[in-house]
Amino acid sequence: MEKEGTQKTVKDSKQMNRLRTKTLLFSLIILVFHPVFTYAWDCEVILDGPNVIKEGQTITLSTLGTPAGGSYSWSNTPNLVPNGSTAQLTGYKPLSSEYIYVTITYTSPKGKKCHARKAIWVCICYVKINGPEEFKIGDPPIILTAEGDPSGGTYEWSNTPGLLANGSTAEFTGQEPGDITIEVTYTTPDGKICTKTHTVTVLKECSVSISGPSVVGVGNHITLTASGSPEGGTYIWEKPPGLLPGTSSAMFTGQEPGDVAIEVVYTPPDGGEPCPATHNVTVFGVESITGPSCVNSRTTLTREDFSIVTNPSGFEDLVIVSPLSFSTLSQSAEVTITAYSGTGAVSDEATTTITVVNSNIKSGKSISFEIPNYVKKPLEVIDLAQKLTLKVSNDYNSFIECCAVGAATSTNGKTSVGLGIEAGPFTIIGFPLPGLVKKYVTLDALNVTLSGSGNVEIKGKYEACEDKTNWSGGGSLKGKIETASEVIAKITKYIVIQGKLAGSTGVTETLDVLISEIKVTSNWDGLNAAGTIIIEMPFGDIKPYKVSIDVIKGKKLPVFYISLPSLK
Repeated sequence: MEKEGTQKTVKDSKQMNRLRTKTLLFSLIILVFHPVFTYAWDCEVILDGPNVIKEGQTITLSTLGTPAGGSYSWSNTPNLVPNGSTAQLTGYKPLSSEYIYVTITYTSPKGKKCHARKAIWVCICYVKINGPEEFKIGDPPIILTAEGDPSGGTYEWSNTPGLLANGSTAEFTGQEPGDITIEVTYTTPDGKICTKTHTVTVLKECSVSISGPSVVGVGNHITLTASGSPEGGTYIWEKPPGLLPGTSSAMFTGQEPGDVAIEVVYTPPDGGEPCPATHNVTVFGVESITGPSCVNSRTTLTREDFSIVTNPSGFEDLVIVSPLSFSTLSQSAEVTITAYSGTGAVSDEATTTITVVNSNIKSGKSISFEIPNYVKKPLEVIDLAQKLTLKVSNDYNSFIECCAVGAATSTNGKTSVGLGIEAGPFTIIGFPLPGLVKKYVTLDALNVTLSGSGNVEIKGKYEACEDKTNWSGGGSLKGKIETASEVIAKITKYIVIQGKLAGSTGVTETLDVLISEIKVTSNWDGLNAAGTIIIEMPFGDIKPYKVSIDVIKGKKLPVFYISLPSLK
């Protein structure tokens, strides 16, 4: 670096003032006594040339005197070779100063003298640093280069953080913002030492980032926040559809499924180079939802019980499903399930329906089938069949169940069978006494009483979820017929000592439920009215007679099958 300090031309101000005074007085005399004319008294000289010289270096100095036409006289400076208005100077080291002083005296054509003096700095050791004066944190390192004069010496750089020296060059990486002073010390080949400093302004790197959610459902919004460094700058948000920018924050509402790149540009407070940041947000919608076709009342499901498809796929866990709790007081109810892309009022959505069933709510179902009354068959012979009836009760209900394939109607219940009997006694006629006994006694009629016991219970169940019908049960019905009648004397002279005919029989009807039909078996024994009749004759003779009357003949009916009805 050149040393500043241009030397001022030295003038003899006292002599100039005396000349001006004498000239003024002389001019006044001429004005009074002679005609007017001008006498030229000015003298000025300028000395020009380099301000710095190295040892052994030759430089040229030049002068310019006015008015022109005069002569030049140079000072007796070592190594100075005059040549009229110019001179050659070879640099050397002064003994008592860093400067070589050169003086020029100019004599005008009129004989007037004026002087100029120049101080030239002698460069014994000189070094300078070339390189950038500004660095931004985060940028690649800058290179600084030192140039020493005279060349061939050595360089020592200051111990500055971030500075990596290598001879005449150094690599600098700024670590903290601010003005950093870097110094280099140069030692010439002959041991002379000089230093130079170089100031680098380290600027904080412009950086900006966007924080906030990276996923949002259609119709829902998220808040994004930008953070710039150094602080205090300004933010400019790009405006894709759905973005409402603020200053350092912005609200984004998902519009259509897909990826959206949201960008902000940050300008630092010092007006440095702006820097951008991009934040990618995926917007998803709900394509479909499927789930169980039915659930039982008082059931609570979770989102995992449904199959949800989003666009793009992979965001099923963010979908809101409602409702998830189900209850009904009726046999069944249809409920709409909605899958939402969020809580926003205009969220994307898909729906499905589910049937809620309450199997505790039952309704009567008409199921009936005919049970044959074989118990009364024997009574048809004695015209008492209408006195013994079957009491049949059908109690069946239907209800809805939730099956793997959906809601279906099941049925269960039972058929109960008992005997309805008018006990009697009943009087039947038309049964004559056999043999000789009819000469002595007469039987006007037979008295018959009826009784019964037993029951039949047939249970039926249709399980809709398994599509299976199950019948079970059975039982027996038992009827009993009894007769007990007295004979009376046919002629009053006979005395009936003993004359009672009695008998009883049973009737059984058994029902066995097979897979889909009822097996019916029935039989009865014969009914025989029998007894010993003892008659006392008029002359005291006693005659006994054994009497037997077949009222009903025994019989066994063939097996009979009844098909059971469908419970579906």
